Amino acid sequence: MKRALLLGFVLAAALVPAVSHPAGASSAGTSVFVRFESDPTGGKPNGWMSVDSSLVSFSDSLGADLDLENFGNQGHGQALAVNGDDQGFLHMDFTVPVCQLRLSFGNDDPGFSNPGDKARLRVFNAGTEVGRKAVVMNRDDIMNQRILFGGQPFDSADFWFAVTTSGLIEIVDDIAFTAC
Repeated sequence: MKRALLLGFVLAAALVPAVSHPAGASSAGTSVFVRFESDPTGGKPNGWMSVDSSLVSFSDSLGADLDLENFGNQGHGQALAVNGDDQGFLHMDFTVPVCQLRLSFGNDDPGFSNPGDKARLRVFNAGTEVGRKAVVMNRDDIMNQRILFGGQPFDSADFWFAVTTSGLIEIVDDIAFTAC
């Protein structure tokens, strides 16, 4: 009897169609890491996705000045920059609800910032702001700081340097997020 029951379960499992998941698919609680090391360097269009994950796309809020390069100490290997020397910021759109986001940032150059200037992160769900964080930049021009938001679900985020001068370019790397 046990053998027949086991055979029935095996046959039933074989008859259930396989479920395929798109590349980068994530279930609730799964962490995703975007490090950019496998991506080709150079300029990137708005809406660009790293080969590390199809769950997040990156855009420049003003124009299309994204650039992926090795920026030395301002990144960890290859990193993503929002160029243009303007008031633009990095915009991230997620294809799944996200409950936590962390990213490293560099290029907090003391020649283009002042004591007390901050790196800022705002998160949105369906276009409505649901949270924000700020970190005072240490202004050492090295990628050695992180900003983190965790809490209620969101589907997009903006990151920028809120500086009192102009010309500071955001450089980000080691982006980690957790699907809700």
